[in-house]
Amino acid sequence: MTVLPIMIELAEKKVIVVGGGRIAKRKLNALLDSGAVLTVISPSVTPEIKQWAEEGKIQWKPKNFDPKEAEEAFMMIIATDDPVVNAAAREAAPPHCLINASTDAESGNIHFPAHFKRGKLSIAVSTNGASPMLAKKIKQDLQTQFDESYEHYLEFLFEARQLLKQTQLSKSRKEEYLRSFLAESFMQEETQQETLHELQLLATEKKDSE
Repeated sequence: MTVLPIMIELAEKKVIVVGGGRIAKRKLNALLDSGAVLTVISPSVTPEIKQWAEEGKIQWKPKNFDPKEAEEAFMMIIATDDPVVNAAAREAAPPHCLINASTDAESGNIHFPAHFKRGKLSIAVSTNGASPMLAKKIKQDLQTQFDESYEHYLEFLFEARQLLKQTQLSKSRKEEYLRSFLAESFMQEETQQETLHELQLLATEKKDSE
């Protein structure tokens, strides 16, 4: 199966998780900050899932899966160890529903890559199911390479880009600035602040000339 890596907005989308064990907990943990409407359907759940329900972060329905629960689901995560329940959940999924089947990846149409964030920077690794352990190892290596300093660096890049848009510089000159920001020196906070001050002056010049 050929898969295409994409970023997706889940705010206010209905996401159903069938199962309440370790795998369900891991998938939920990745979705808690997504803004999705998360519902777990399982007679029992891990202590973490129960706590999230008590905190109002998710809804937990302590019962067996009912096909009616899948109505209008934007995404379904099927994560039980019961093949019969898993098959019933896949069959109940609405047309065009995104399905992640933990025990049988080929029966779903989306995968959850190993990923992490550094502010506005998102990095994901997938082996297309060949070796989740390798994906996890690569993720750990990348977490060391792209440490917490990148969170501030991305904020600088974002602010600098917005300021550049406000200047009267030519397109080629703006591109020169953007390329220069990729230099190692711009990882330093002092360099970032000096650059932002320079760009603020350039942006102010444009406003004064209008």
